[in-house]
Amino acid sequence: MIPERIWLTSIRLHRRGLHRCARILKAVNAVAFSTALPPEADVADDVVLWHHGMGVVIHPDTTIGRGVQIAHGVTVAAGAPHAGSGMGVVVEDGVTIGAGACIIPKEGYGLTLGRGCVVGANAVVTKDVPPGAVAVGPGADIRQRTPRTLD
Repeated sequence: MIPERIWLTSIRLHRRGLHRCARILKAVNAVAFSTALPPEADVADDVVLWHHGMGVVIHPDTTIGRGVQIAHGVTVAAGAPHAGSGMGVVVEDGVTIGAGACIIPKEGYGLTLGRGCVVGANAVVTKDVPPGAVAVGPGADIRQRTPRTLD
């Protein structure tokens, strides 16, 4: 069994109103894989957690698009001052988040990781990352990718 499938099942149960069952599956993931994967998050069916998602923490106000890959030790926090405000993190399609990265919006604000962007290992992201960009380092230096040519 892989943590992605357990997480997606808990999300489906939560949407059907089976909150207790969803919480039990969240606890199974927490014990088996040291994760905090909330059933309240909105997650595409093809999310990939590298290394069984060990140490991944996702806030419930997070939306994750198609083809997203998340390495181990990633934290996606919420910048909203209180739960249910609707401000969270949006991870658009095709994003890759490296090991140990922290996605932490400023308090009271949301944050978007643009389509196809890459967040490097141990990067600390506190503002939007444009589509196709690369965010690296502790201050999340954001750089546009340059296309490679094969010679």
